[in-house]
Amino acid sequence: MKKPTARSADFMVLMSRFLFIPMMLTICVEASPITIPDLTKCQIASASAPSGPADTLFFNCCLPISGPIVDFSFDRYKPTRKHIRRPAHRASEEHIAKYIKAYELMRALPDTDPRSLTVQANIHCSFCNGGYLQAGVNGNIPLQVHFSWLFLPWHRWYLYFHERILGSLIGDPGFSLLYWNWDDQVYGGNEIPELFTRVNTSLYDAKRRAEVQPPTIVPLAATTLPNMSASIVTNQNLNNMYQSVVTASTASLFMGGALRAGVDLSNVTVLNNTLGGSLENGLHTAIHYYVGDPTTQLLQNMGNFGTAARDPLFYSHHSNVDRLWEVWRLNMPDGERADHTDPDFLNAEFVFYDENANMVRVKVSDVLDNQKLGVYYKKGRSDHVWINYSPPASTNESAVPVALSGGVPLVGESPLNGTISIGTNFSAIVKRPSEEKPSKTLEVLTIQGVQVARDQFVALVAFVNIPWATENTTTDSAEYLGTFNIVPDPAKSSLNTNVKYEIGDNLKRIGLEKEAEVVISLVVTGSNATVTIQGLKIDYEDQ
Repeated sequence: MKKPTARSADFMVLMSRFLFIPMMLTICVEASPITIPDLTKCQIASASAPSGPADTLFFNCCLPISGPIVDFSFDRYKPTRKHIRRPAHRASEEHIAKYIKAYELMRALPDTDPRSLTVQANIHCSFCNGGYLQAGVNGNIPLQVHFSWLFLPWHRWYLYFHERILGSLIGDPGFSLLYWNWDDQVYGGNEIPELFTRVNTSLYDAKRRAEVQPPTIVPLAATTLPNMSASIVTNQNLNNMYQSVVTASTASLFMGGALRAGVDLSNVTVLNNTLGGSLENGLHTAIHYYVGDPTTQLLQNMGNFGTAARDPLFYSHHSNVDRLWEVWRLNMPDGERADHTDPDFLNAEFVFYDENANMVRVKVSDVLDNQKLGVYYKKGRSDHVWINYSPPASTNESAVPVALSGGVPLVGESPLNGTISIGTNFSAIVKRPSEEKPSKTLEVLTIQGVQVARDQFVALVAFVNIPWATENTTTDSAEYLGTFNIVPDPAKSSLNTNVKYEIGDNLKRIGLEKEAEVVISLVVTGSNATVTIQGLKIDYEDQ
C-alpha cells in the first residue's frame, strides 16, 4: 500500500459562479483539528459573482437547533440493511418511484424541520458560504468545508444522513441514493439522468442549464469548446478522468491538503502551501458549473454553493464523487492507495441531523470505510475504460529546440524570475531535476504564485511540449496536464496560490523521460483577467 505524504496538495479553485475563498495553508505544530462551531452564532452567508459588475447573493441559511448534540457511534447507528447505491441512468421504475416519493415528502416538510429539503440544502449553504465561524480560535475565521482534505469526508457524512432521512420518510430502511455515473463515457451515464428531467416531479429543478439537457454529453472540463463533436468531448472527458484520478496518486493531490483550526482561508500569506484536491476542483466542479443555469443570478441552483443542494440532482452528483473516492483508493492500477493519516484529519468534527431530527457530532475517522456505515456502490460498468485510458501523444520529440529558436524563455523557480505576466498564453522552458528519480516518488510540476486580480472566472490550462498552445488546443492528448479554475473572492483584491500536476506519466507517454528540459505552456481562458505567476518548478515528491 502506498503511503501519502503530509504535504499540502495543489490548490485549484472551483469553477464559475461558486463562492470561492481560495487560499493557502500554514503548517501547524500542535494538534488542531477542526471542531464543530457554536451553532448559536450564525451569520448571513453570501455568494459573489465571478465576472462583470459585482453581484452578490445573501442567504439566511442558519440551522435550527433541535436539541442537545449526540455523538455518533456504530452501535447507535448500526445499519440494519445494506444501502446499495446504483447508477441513476440504469435505475428501475420501482426505485425511481421511491425516489420521487421520498423527495415529495422531504419537500413537503415545514422549512423549520431539520429533515426538510430546505434545511438539508441550508446545511451545505451554511458550511460552504460562511454561515459559521471556526470554534476555539482567535479571530472571526469562517468555517469552510471545501478546498481541503475536509471536502470528501464532510460530503460523505452529508450523504449518509440525507439517505437515512429519505428512507425514514418512506418507511424503507434500505433506501439507497442513486449515483450520477457522469464518468461513464460508454453506456450513457455522461448525460443528466432521465429521472431528474421529469417535469412536475419532486426530482425536477427548473434552474438548470438548457444546453446540457439530455442527450447532451456533460463536459468534465471548462476547456471544452462549443460545437465540439461528441467523440472529441468523450475523449476529453476520458482524459480528464485519467489525469484527475489515476495520476493523482497521493492523498494530498487527490483529496486536498490540510485545513487545521485557526487557518484562515481568506488570508494569503505564503507561496509554498496549496489547497484543494483534483477530484474536487476539477471533475466535481465541472458538473456544478455546467448544470447551473446561466440565465439566473450566480448560476443557480447547482452552480452556486448557497443553492446547489436545493436540486435533488446534487445528491446524486455527490454520490458519484463519493464513489470515485472509493475507486481511487481501491481500484487503481498501482494497487490500493491510502487516505490521509494525520491526526488533525482523522479527528476533524462535523455536525448533521439524523432521521429523527437529532443533531449528531461525527468524526472523519468514522467515515473512511463506507461498508462500516452499510453503504455499498454498484460497480460502474465503464470504470475500466477511463482507468486504463491511454491518452495519445500529439508530439513525438522534444519541443525545446523549436521553442528556443522562437524565443521562449527559460523560467526557474520563485523568486528568481520576478513577476511573469501570462497574457492569453505563455510558454517557458523548465529544467527537470538533474538527479536520478528516487523510488516511490512522483515528478511534479509546480506553478508558483499564481495570482489573479478582479472578480472574474479564469481557467488556467496547462500543457507540456506544446509551445504557444492556445484556447483552441484540445485537451484529449498526453500533452494536457490539467485545468486550474479560478474564482477570487470579491472581498479580496487577488488570489495567490500554487498549482501542482504530476507530470511523470505525461513525459513517459510523449517519450521525454531523458530530456533535461521541457516546454510548459499556460493558456488563460474564460475572461480577460490579468494572470501572473512567480515561477515554474519541476521536482520529485514522495508518494
